[in-house]
Amino acid sequence: MPRFLSLVIGTLVGLLICSSDASAEKPNVLFIAVDDLRPELNCYGKSHIHSPNIDRLAAQGTLFERAYCMVPTCGASRASLMTGIRPAPNRFVGYLARADKDAPGMTTLNTHFKNAGYRTLSQGKIFHNPADNAKGWSQPAWRPQQGSLAYQLDASRKAQKENTQGRGRGPAYESAAAPDEDYADGQIALQAIDQLRELKERDEPFFLAVGFFKPHLPFVCPQKYWDLYDADQIELPETYHRPQNAPGAAIHTSGELRSYAGIPAKGPVSDETAKQMIHGYYACVSFIDAQVGKILNELEQLGLAEDTIVVFWGDHGWSLGEHTLW
Repeated sequence: MPRFLSLVIGTLVGLLICSSDASAEKPNVLFIAVDDLRPELNCYGKSHIHSPNIDRLAAQGTLFERAYCMVPTCGASRASLMTGIRPAPNRFVGYLARADKDAPGMTTLNTHFKNAGYRTLSQGKIFHNPADNAKGWSQPAWRPQQGSLAYQLDASRKAQKENTQGRGRGPAYESAAAPDEDYADGQIALQAIDQLRELKERDEPFFLAVGFFKPHLPFVCPQKYWDLYDADQIELPETYHRPQNAPGAAIHTSGELRSYAGIPAKGPVSDETAKQMIHGYYACVSFIDAQVGKILNELEQLGLAEDTIVVFWGDHGWSLGEHTLW
């Protein structure tokens, strides 16, 4: 699955080596990660997606069209990227993979920067586990409190959440008349802005890693982002069927989705549910785009943009019903 980041990592490490002299100028790095983001964005020719801030960043820099995810699961992909090591049968396999456990002794990207005199900070989700390679950050990795809102549930939704297949998860999608800051990613954007202001005052090179959780399931975000899309224009993918003669192993059961309320334990979801989930995914992409815009605007307002390399990447894509997969 294509994504934004390829040899950028090698370029960043090369910059470190070239600027290891204390007298050399060291550019800042703003390292933005997004969970489950597929390249369905306006800047990739998908004009139905509202992503003006990501598009602006792509227009100002290099858009990678032949970059590939090493392994299509979260923790493993992030550990591979942060170490520069390919996955193997006994390394970087599952979504819980940790770089410090699977590749002990390797110097991760954040540690490279810290060793070179950078202030290194993690906001949100960078490694899957926030304790992974903790020594590579100048202070403990920060994430929003668990109590931050994901849903605006009424009584009936709460009952639905409690009765979902023993997993206790709420609906797979939801819109709410709520501000961005009611959601974890809105809080991450605010935290990143606060960090940029503090870093401006410190006047030292920084590696600021900002990781957003959406558009990962559940597809929940403020109503205003759902309103960017006409529900009547949402269509099922042309490949919304099992490929002829496909081996059984190629068609997984979409197990993650099954743990959410309102989703059947097996078999296809209804066409209406499928369209709602696609709509919710698009809305969450636009929600993240807005958070990225806030951070980029602050970077410019603080006068840091000219001295900062911005890297924007996704850990892997996500299937929106193609070949019946979610």
